[in-house]
Amino acid sequence: MNFSKRERVLCALELHGEPDKIPIHNSGFEKTASSYQAFLKSKEYPEDKIGLKANQERYFGLTERELAEIRFWNADCQEMDPFGDKLISKTISNPQGHPGLELNPLNGKLYAFKPQVDTGILYRWYIDGYFKTPEALRECWDRYGKPFDYIKDEINYSSKIWNDYVDFLSPHVYPMARLGVAMHEALFEGMTIARAVYYMRKNPSFVHEVMAEYLKVNLELIKRLDEVGVDIVFYYDDLGYKGSSIFSLEHFRTFILPYYKKLYEECKKRSMFIVQHSCGYIDEFLPDMTSAGLNCIQALEPAAGVNLKVLKESLGDKLAFMGGIDATHALNFGTSKEIESEVKKRIHETAHGGGYIAGLSHNVLNAPWNNILIYRAALEKFRKYPLTV
Repeated sequence: MNFSKRERVLCALELHGEPDKIPIHNSGFEKTASSYQAFLKSKEYPEDKIGLKANQERYFGLTERELAEIRFWNADCQEMDPFGDKLISKTISNPQGHPGLELNPLNGKLYAFKPQVDTGILYRWYIDGYFKTPEALRECWDRYGKPFDYIKDEINYSSKIWNDYVDFLSPHVYPMARLGVAMHEALFEGMTIARAVYYMRKNPSFVHEVMAEYLKVNLELIKRLDEVGVDIVFYYDDLGYKGSSIFSLEHFRTFILPYYKKLYEECKKRSMFIVQHSCGYIDEFLPDMTSAGLNCIQALEPAAGVNLKVLKESLGDKLAFMGGIDATHALNFGTSKEIESEVKKRIHETAHGGGYIAGLSHNVLNAPWNNILIYRAALEKFRKYPLTV
């Protein structure tokens, strides 16, 4: 029996056993890095864009390059939707005390545009946090609006737009709609980690106040996405470094988990799946996140110390897994044999019985082009059920 791309993905998220093939998630290229530039110069690029014309109205704003990349990966799911940037983009140049930087007044992040080393293409680098005091945050939000004020009311959340978008993409990929605010990231990057921990000890009500404001945005977006028929939302929010989480388990349970639980519960109430992305080491948080209602965790970086085998054994009856194939060492530096071995290992650890969506543990930065082709071929070689690895 052949499954559609949507059916494969939902089978994994519902933990309903094995489909015809392991579904694939497209982590995608970082557009400013060298691998994407290699893709645009490759023989595969013109092959994948055959028959695709950059008609913005017809293709919901997708460009010819974006459509070609979707076809290149032959993925079953990707975080994308036709509603674009759901929040108003405000940038304050040269904010007080920070010359040469750009401020996002919604979350207090300070950025600078600097070139990527390998390509020279400008990239927006996080530099510092602006919300280092309650006074700075409140003055900024009083002047420019609270996070909820940034929701774009002019977006037409239409079920027809969503259904037409899904139908158009159905031969190529199944879309997962994106949420707006990475609450944990916004907290620690807007305040800086040191100040956030300080306020967790000295002024916990301030931290809760800020997290509640970020949560309001995501709950409203879930409501709007549900009304048009979205059944999977994808939520970005990094929780870890290489080798450790950013906050302690105690701080996570007190200041982050209650807001995640409300997010997950809102999705469950609306019969929507929620897939959460987090880079870094997150193993100690996942039992609590699973109990709170998370459906699927994505990224799963081996280079950060994530133990996918143990997580599958302990949580695989309640949580789906997406990603986990090493994009740091194997994809960047591995031989053909090592890359194929890495793909086989992760499939062996995680895919038996279903509940796994294969993919890289990070988006593709500066991997050699031939390694990318080897990885893609290995996935196709070993993804068919019943598994041979």
